[in-house]
Amino acid sequence: MPLDVPARAFALPEGVDPGALVSFLGERFDLAVDPPERTDHTVLDTADRRLRAAGAELRLHTHRGEPTMALAGRPGAPPLTATVRRRPRWLAGDLPEGPLRDRIAPAIGVRALLPLARVRGEVRPARVLNRDDKTVVRLRLATHAAVVEGGEVPLTPRLEVAGVLGYRRPFERLVSVLTTEAGLVEAPGSVADEAIAAAGGDPDGVPSKVRVPLRPDQRTDEAAVAVLRALAGVVEANLPGTLDDLDTEFLHDLRVAVRRSRSVLREMKRAFPPGPLRRQRDALRWVQAVTGPTRDLDVQLLEWDDLVATLPEDRQAALAPVRALLERRRRDAHRALRRELTGEAYGAAWGGYRRFLDGDLGPDDERPDAAAPVVAVAGRRIRKVYRRMVAMGEAVDAGSPATALHELRKRGKELRYLLELFGGLWPGDEARDMVRALKALQDVLGTHQDREVQADALRALAPDLAGVEGGPDALLALGAVVERLGTEQRAARERFADRFAEFASPSRQALVAETFRP
Repeated sequence: MPLDVPARAFALPEGVDPGALVSFLGERFDLAVDPPERTDHTVLDTADRRLRAAGAELRLHTHRGEPTMALAGRPGAPPLTATVRRRPRWLAGDLPEGPLRDRIAPAIGVRALLPLARVRGEVRPARVLNRDDKTVVRLRLATHAAVVEGGEVPLTPRLEVAGVLGYRRPFERLVSVLTTEAGLVEAPGSVADEAIAAAGGDPDGVPSKVRVPLRPDQRTDEAAVAVLRALAGVVEANLPGTLDDLDTEFLHDLRVAVRRSRSVLREMKRAFPPGPLRRQRDALRWVQAVTGPTRDLDVQLLEWDDLVATLPEDRQAALAPVRALLERRRRDAHRALRRELTGEAYGAAWGGYRRFLDGDLGPDDERPDAAAPVVAVAGRRIRKVYRRMVAMGEAVDAGSPATALHELRKRGKELRYLLELFGGLWPGDEARDMVRALKALQDVLGTHQDREVQADALRALAPDLAGVEGGPDALLALGAVVERLGTEQRAARERFADRFAEFASPSRQALVAETFRP
């Protein structure tokens, strides 16, 4: 269990002299002031701030020419550290084995650690002592500045206060003096957040999802455009990381935002003029198509280690040419993706789409749902897509082709996006409950489809493998991998009936009809 060591951070109001504050505290406590320390570090986190979300802070220092990562521990405890190689970014596998990697890897997953801001400053450590000269409270009076192009941006001076295990009362007394006598207030955020903002970044990180506040009585076209603009922002925020290939999630989040946008245009099509709508749907379909090959290979490579983990070691070794071939194809696919997304065709397509969202959509008589309350239109679409899914799922039996489950999965994505983007229009938890039930069904359908696609893709490698060193042995070992994929696909199909029964139960059908009625 974590040790209960209290800690607070207070902002120094403008005009308060740090030296005067130290003198003020020295008059009220037995204060030992240690020599000041110069600091210079880089804030590291994933683009979507996963370490911050986990309550962790990672810094990169350079000590004697070697970059060292330091992960802050509990207040007063030494950080976890590890010397790393100098890189523009670090995946979990790039970190040396040890406690720091063990703590960080589960939090960041497949995302890369990136330098988000550089911070310089000075820290004046101090300690509150008791009658026995034991340290009972630790203080750090810190002044920082974010290093930006052209100079430095001062950050909020702060006083960090950390308790010592077993001495809570001295900590509480010091905090009381700071708040009541000195008039200090809590620091507005972390040094990392302030520095990232000062450097022009978003402390919350690169977005992957959108939360657009909508009113039930809002015009459907206005609501749909607001959602689409937010999704376009996600695409644009993730484009640089996709082009630079920092990690696979930039492309994934970009593609999901495009797919959600296509879904909104499809489900809310009666709120848009038909001709321009058709052109924008074609443009987004093209973006989805040119980014697809790279994402398919990302999935293959991300799941490769788990896929072959159960094979004997000699077969795993024999599969090395397969992985090398996948990695080569993935590099080629990303180069092609980069050419497309930096080319004139993409610039024209995306520029036209942005003008479509920012322009006049035309008279209402060409758009029958434009002025209707969005709660009515979205509710109607949710009920219709759900009923369609129920009918499609009930028609699936042992003899149904795999395409039947794939089509059901596509309809499920439509429903999920409607619920996630517009579900806040309804009070209560029904939309969230439906998303949970839908996710359980989609997991089965996704596994069923993905395993078929992966098996087909691996079989297609045979001609290229035949002519490389170790290729024949790799082909033999690959058969075991394809067989496992087939087994997992069949297992997913066997689970389908139970998951679908929960999703399409009579009680849920009645609840959907009641909740999302006009």
